Amino acid sequence: MKKLLGAAALTALVLTMGTAEAQTYTLTVAGPATVDVNSDFDASATLDFDGPNNMAGWSFGVCNDTANITLNSSEQGSTTATVNNGNPPGFAQGNDFPEGYTVGVVVDLLGAASLAPGTGYELQVGHYTAGANATLASTIQFCNTLGSPPVDTVVVINGALITPNQVGLDVEVAEPPPATFNYIAPNLSANFDAASGTGSLTAQFSIQEDAAGTGFPNNTQGFSMGVSHDASILEIVGTPTSLLTPEPEFNQTQALAGGWTAGVVYSLLGGVFQVFDAALPVFEVEYAISGLAGAAETTTTLAFSNNLGTPPVANVVVVSGLSLDASFVDGTVTLLPVTDTPFLRGDCNSDLRLDIADGVWILNNLFLGGPAGTCAEACDADSNDALSMTDAMWVFNYRLLSGPAPAAPFPNCGTEAGADCDASACP
Repeated sequence: MKKLLGAAALTALVLTMGTAEAQTYTLTVAGPATVDVNSDFDASATLDFDGPNNMAGWSFGVCNDTANITLNSSEQGSTTATVNNGNPPGFAQGNDFPEGYTVGVVVDLLGAASLAPGTGYELQVGHYTAGANATLASTIQFCNTLGSPPVDTVVVINGALITPNQVGLDVEVAEPPPATFNYIAPNLSANFDAASGTGSLTAQFSIQEDAAGTGFPNNTQGFSMGVSHDASILEIVGTPTSLLTPEPEFNQTQALAGGWTAGVVYSLLGGVFQVFDAALPVFEVEYAISGLAGAAETTTTLAFSNNLGTPPVANVVVVSGLSLDASFVDGTVTLLPVTDTPFLRGDCNSDLRLDIADGVWILNNLFLGGPAGTCAEACDADSNDALSMTDAMWVFNYRLLSGPAPAAPFPNCGTEAGADCDASACP
């Protein structure tokens, strides 16, 4: 190991001589206050100093508590690497020891370059590994005991050695929090027909792992999930649909009166995993809205529950064969009443009767630039939820060739839940 130049030798290398004026110099060890056991982390030696004089060089030692912190290596900080007019310093020497590191720097051997007063200068970076003792507090601090001879912690101003203020770093080595998975229900809104009190909505449910937990992101092997709803307002249509790719080998879902459950294993033989490093939709569920005839705006919830099914299904994620309880982010659904506009099917020109003029109106809208009708549902004469020339043909067939009549509402005005109709001539 090379011997680091002592403070006297460092001063001899600095050619700019003079007397240092009153200035403030502070060296600080900057880094995390808390680190996980057995984790790698960095801590930087930084410098702040005020004017009027520039700095020609520095030396210092940084000692770490070897009981629970190990120094792996150290390297020049961003300031030191470019301090000599964008280039490395004219002289730089450093040594690493089990209990810390030392550095000695002269910005320019001929005195042509120096470090101007400023803050946040990064002089050196230490790379450390925390130990396994989560109850032992540790320190990283400046010291004058490393090297042979020991290196002093000083800065050089106008050829004078000045001892700077020194601020160490207290490091708490702690066990990281356990892996945590958040089950997330959506916040959404949906319309229902004010007259019938019916409607529909589709909701997606996601999983996301908390990045602060142990082992993030973890390889999960499967999960189970249960979501409750207000059975007086919502009813599940069909069964929950998996959104996972590839499709899990085991995917057991159940629709209940007041909720749904799912149990998922990606591979029965193992070897297939899923990570949730970002929110990932895992199931999509369609709900029918009912029981809200004449109701005002209504709010309900989609809430995760551990009490659904027989036996009840727990909300857990499986990692390394162990079940981890999930945290819940429940969802809010706002149900908005919509009053449907009455219309007469086939009456595209909105004159309260169905004749060949409506067929001509439809063709003009499709092929001659309009005008368009104000009630798209009325123009949908064949009731296939699309406007095309077949709607015009339906009108002509009905009026001229004894074809079938349009579907309701016909021959009288009426409403259809959720119909696309802005305005019509119907009262």
